[in-house]
Formats: sequence, C-alpha cells, structure tokens
Amino acid sequence: MVLFAVVGELGAGKTLTLTYLLFKKWFVNKQKIYTNYHLYKIPYMFVGSVHTFDNIREGCFGGDELWLNLDSRSHKWAKVMIANILSRSRKRNLTIYYTTQLLTSIDPRVRKITDFVAYPILNVQETVCKVVIFRGGKLTPANYMRTIYFETKQVFPLFDTNEEIIPWSENEMESTYPEDGKWIFQESPDSEMLTFKSWEQANEYAKDYWKGKKVVV
Repeated sequence: MVLFAVVGELGAGKTLTLTYLLFKKWFVNKQKIYTNYHLYKIPYMFVGSVHTFDNIREGCFGGDELWLNLDSRSHKWAKVMIANILSRSRKRNLTIYYTTQLLTSIDPRVRKITDFVAYPILNVQETVCKVVIFRGGKLTPANYMRTIYFETKQVFPLFDTNEEIIPWSENEMESTYPEDGKWIFQESPDSEMLTFKSWEQANEYAKDYWKGKKVVV
C-alpha cells in the first residue's frame, strides 16, 4: 500500500488534485478507483461506510477530507480502524490518497506511514495547478521530490466543488448513501447515476464514453 496526502487550505485545490491523480490512475494506469465523494466521467466504487472501505482490494482509494473518519479524537472506533484496516491494507495492493487542510489533524500513526505529501497551488485564473510533492509525511525542503503541473479545464468537470463530505457512521455496517459499495458511472451531477454489477462493466462503459475524446494527462 502507498499512502499519499494532499494538503492545502480552503478551496478546490486539494480535491482538484486528488481527482486529477485518480483520473490519471484510471485512464493511464488502468487501475480500479474507489472514493468517498462522487466522481463524474470516471468509473468508480462509492465508499460510504467503514465496512465497504474494509473490503476494497487492488487499485486506488481517494478519501476527500479523510481526517473526518480517521481523527481518533472524534470517533470512538477510529483507533481500531487505523490500527486494523490501514495495517491490513498494506497487503491489499491499494494506493490511498487523502486530503486534509493540516497534516497535524491526521492521527500521528497515519502521518508516520504516509509515503508522499503533495501541496497544490492554483494560479490566479485557476487554469493551471502546480503540485509540489515531498517524500514522507513532512512538507520540508529536505523531503522535496518533484513538481508536476496540470491544466484544470478537464479536471473541474470530474467532481462537484460544492459537495460536502459526510463522515461515515459509527456503526461500521451502516451508510447514509444508497450507492455505498456500488460500481458507478455518472456523466455529470444532472445526469442519471448508472450502477454496474462489476468493475469490468463500469470500466467498459467509461472507455466507450471517452473514445474519440481529447484527453491531456
């Protein structure tokens, strides 16, 4: 497993960068995608409960504001979730991306095993995003690894900047989302949410959607 944090202040930069990374992992690397927020034009499984998170295997999970679920000071079961689920996830071939405003809001045990940290910076026009990437769980010059850039025009339509993340229920088997654990493809917030029986079916539908369209990653 790889843990990758995207850190930044209020604004769309964190989720924008998270969505870009997930899109690239699917479109270029052909990996399965799981998220706790809704995506558009990308096939994925929606993860709306601890139970579903505990059962995902292989691919990439995108946890927007994941600290809402991993902050051991807020949820009585979070310590168990961190100790058991994340440690077992290292055997599941998962890359876990998570966003947070401050690394200090993340449980120290999670920070300790975080492999990379990214700090996104949008230009004034919000047309280009610069992402500075560091090794380990610290934003320090000594840990600097590289800088990447991406154009935002293609990425903004892939998620809803106004979506609010709802913390998972303290009952690990419960979810407030009927789409929890389902493979999904949805073209836009206003279009029908399509569900599929398998990743393969959702993936094929998405590939047909993108066929012939210009893509820059």
